[in-house]
Amino acid sequence: MSAGYTLTWKPDELTKKISRELVANAEIVGKFVETDARRRLLAINDPKWGAKYRSQVVARLLTYEVETKPKEVIIKVGVRASGSGRHHGFFIEFGSRTAPAHPFLRPSVYENKAKIVSLLAGK
Repeated sequence: MSAGYTLTWKPDELTKKISRELVANAEIVGKFVETDARRRLLAINDPKWGAKYRSQVVARLLTYEVETKPKEVIIKVGVRASGSGRHHGFFIEFGSRTAPAHPFLRPSVYENKAKIVSLLAGK
């Protein structure tokens, strides 16, 4: 016999709740990676002539964005384009003919994989 209550399965509500939690956690992850990348960027000392550019231009343009689509949540962390150029940060990360590579963004992700997964899980 019935115990006096009914269970109702509402998959749409569950999906919306999980999505909201994932988006909130993605915001935390985005800020975490942005902050770590900025710390690494500001720690770069070579070449000396690029210190002001790294600290006053590139660090200011470093940001994150969380994009939601019907079946995915995308976290984008990087150096946004500005009026004077689209490659701020690219040549620091990958190097150029005149300066060696100083990765600051990729290590922020790769060296923090466990922390990122934990934050996405809400821990």
